[in-house]
Amino acid sequence: MIAELSIPISVWMSSTCTKVIPHMENLLHRIKSTSSDLNFKLSCEAIQSKHTPPSKSHIDLIRTHNDPEQPEIVLPNGEHYCWYFAIGSMINPISQYLREITPVLSYPAICHHHKLVFRCFNGIADFEACPGSNFDGVAHLIPYDQMIRLDEIECFYHRVVITCTDYENQCQVAYAYQIKVKNQPTGIPRERYLDVIIKGCEYYKIRPEYTNRLRDEQPVVPRKQPHEFHSFQGFPPDVYYSEEELKRHDGSDPSVPLWISINGKILEYAGLPPPDHADHDFQKSFLTFLKPNLGGREITNVIAKTLYEPLYKLPLTNEDICDEHRAQIEDFYYNTLSNSDHHTYWKAIGRLCQ
Repeated sequence: MIAELSIPISVWMSSTCTKVIPHMENLLHRIKSTSSDLNFKLSCEAIQSKHTPPSKSHIDLIRTHNDPEQPEIVLPNGEHYCWYFAIGSMINPISQYLREITPVLSYPAICHHHKLVFRCFNGIADFEACPGSNFDGVAHLIPYDQMIRLDEIECFYHRVVITCTDYENQCQVAYAYQIKVKNQPTGIPRERYLDVIIKGCEYYKIRPEYTNRLRDEQPVVPRKQPHEFHSFQGFPPDVYYSEEELKRHDGSDPSVPLWISINGKILEYAGLPPPDHADHDFQKSFLTFLKPNLGGREITNVIAKTLYEPLYKLPLTNEDICDEHRAQIEDFYYNTLSNSDHHTYWKAIGRLCQ
């Protein structure tokens, strides 16, 4: 299930990053989102044709049982819903669709006395208390089982309770996610990530002054041009493995090394560091996620849905993922591995038979 394979991928390497030194040129760079406008529009049209909205009478029934001071709603028939305040990629309707999150109702809202911050190497969204400040997001009413699934997706975050206010000054208690590890350094978001957020802001009609501030004032790490993409190197020549061999290395057998394949290139995990190593706890936590979700798999198609890139076609099938998009995904992981200690945990061993 795609929904189970989401945010941990983008946080994979960033949680152990203790120092972030932004390049000066990134402090000057601002998002250029118009290049992805057409594909985002086409993607929205595609998912709208597949979605059957709930009836007004059912929405009214849910709202009848809503307590603004509680994040959860339980109907007499046992149906269970909750309010979720999205601040990052889950603001975007395509990201929701690709993760199988289907809001019953959504509206723009404000979280008072807090501010939005971007943290860690990848510049992922977080928020922190800040008296007198506020920031905008989207309040989604979703089935509670989808909230449980989001807990699995957001495994590097705590689910917390906040109070948000709609644009008519009506309050609602809701769930939101904060990064688990305290005092993580701030970072600069990737242009792709901020583009996803801004397009979601526009889609849900968040206040233009907030959206414009993100667009005009927030520095980003610019998207690379295709000629700048890096790829994994150092593979032994003429070494190929079948999909069956790859599947056998899914991490379920401790005597068999764990493999993953990225864009047809197979990497082998070297194993956990010693228990007294500074990276041991994170590696162990990451491995717990990796084995059942990505171990023994070609992950490019999964990542195309996980790290939604508005520049490209909606990645519903393998055929929807063009060569450039595949190269962009490989480049993302090449750089993520190269910018942390994690590159010492993986080695190139061969290629996947086509």
